[in-house]
Amino acid sequence: MNNKERADEYFRENKSKIMDIDRPVYHFTPDIGWMNDPNGFSYFDGEYHLFYQYNPYDIKWGPMHWGHAKSKDFVKWDRLPVALAPDDEMKGQCFSGTAIVEGDKHILIYTLHNDDKEEQAVAIGDGTEYKCISNEAAINTEDLPEGFSGVDFRDPKMWKEDGIYYCIASAKNGEGLGTILLFESKDLLEWKYVGVLFENDGNYGKMWECPDFFMLGNKYVLVISVMEMKAKKRKYFNGHQVIYFVGDYDKKSHKFIPDSKGKTLDFGFDYYAPQSLYKDGRTLSVAWLHDWGNDLTPEGAKWCGQMTYPREIILKGKNIYQMPAKELESHYKNRYSTSFTLNKNEKYVDEDLNSRVARFDFDITNVDANKLTIFLAADDDYNSFIKINMKKQTLKFSRRFSYLSKDAMDERKIDVDICDGKLSLCVLIDRYSIEIFINNGKQVLTSRIYTPLDANEIRFLADGKVDINVCKNEIE
Repeated sequence: MNNKERADEYFRENKSKIMDIDRPVYHFTPDIGWMNDPNGFSYFDGEYHLFYQYNPYDIKWGPMHWGHAKSKDFVKWDRLPVALAPDDEMKGQCFSGTAIVEGDKHILIYTLHNDDKEEQAVAIGDGTEYKCISNEAAINTEDLPEGFSGVDFRDPKMWKEDGIYYCIASAKNGEGLGTILLFESKDLLEWKYVGVLFENDGNYGKMWECPDFFMLGNKYVLVISVMEMKAKKRKYFNGHQVIYFVGDYDKKSHKFIPDSKGKTLDFGFDYYAPQSLYKDGRTLSVAWLHDWGNDLTPEGAKWCGQMTYPREIILKGKNIYQMPAKELESHYKNRYSTSFTLNKNEKYVDEDLNSRVARFDFDITNVDANKLTIFLAADDDYNSFIKINMKKQTLKFSRRFSYLSKDAMDERKIDVDICDGKLSLCVLIDRYSIEIFINNGKQVLTSRIYTPLDANEIRFLADGKVDINVCKNEIE
């Protein structure tokens, strides 16, 4: 029995040990074991495919496989056999990568990780079974330019243009800083180094991971997951931080030229390694809803790791806006809308708003208040809350009282736009996460929670008069 067969057998024998009530409703999780980065996010044979870094044997990071699932709406997922497993012949774990589609071929490119080096391998499949095109890496250490080694050379992103395959991958230069290298191939077998697409100038952490490079509107976007990032004012709080650059791509020199400095893609506690997909005029993105720096997994859990609900991303000026993909709407039920006015120091609770699995849309108009607090997943003991300072135009999210079992990053404050006293929020609440979209997705905060599920109230409190319109759609 090889490693793939062994993983599939373990999966079949143990997946029934987790009941549906023990996992999120509409955020993807592994059936059992550990999951981190999304991989190979793609549309193939009429369905969306999501691969992911996967250790089926434990709820901690371990021998990396590629788990595999497919869906038509990002809510109902068909779990498929493991696509890639640590290979005895190629002697390496299967780290992160991407996928492209060519006719009836689903082409995967991924990092083959060994203790002393990382190289890039290619596999082709039919949507269920995948096989490497060679028993050797496609992009190996000999392909690297001078000054780069095979250590920290990973996470390929591939595309095809004018009959040529292109691939970028993260690498660490001689100064220990992240660099995005570009390679090209005519046949997926023989690859040639082209040059440095973009490199760290020392202002953006150290090693870069999981690069994503794509067009959005008439501009190019480079998304990078940065390690060891230091905070600056109210930006870059997470040590593992996702940033993006908007700019142009000079195809003659193969250089990316950003228009401005790197910007935060998500301000929450738990967001990493996003991947994009272009389909029918939309650019969708999904990310790991987790953080390397905080292990909050409850004792006795049988799975660890969840994905964000996929977002549609658009470019407005030089800023990325993100909102939940429209496929979620097909799972709405029990719609409820209400409008009310909060008065000074008046607590407000509407039992018809209570839910732990829903989308909430809040339209807020300030009359004479300085602060408004919205308590989510709340009861008398636990809550996570959004606190808006109308005067200072800041928003704070806190999960300090969300049933954390130890000290952790628990509060985050950002600057927001409150124009004419108005602010809009879209909030996705699932059993184990909260995603907050501010002003039609200009800013987003994504975070895990592990609050007991019977804490399901939505409560409001202000220090002055505030008008609020709320629409709730429960999700099944």
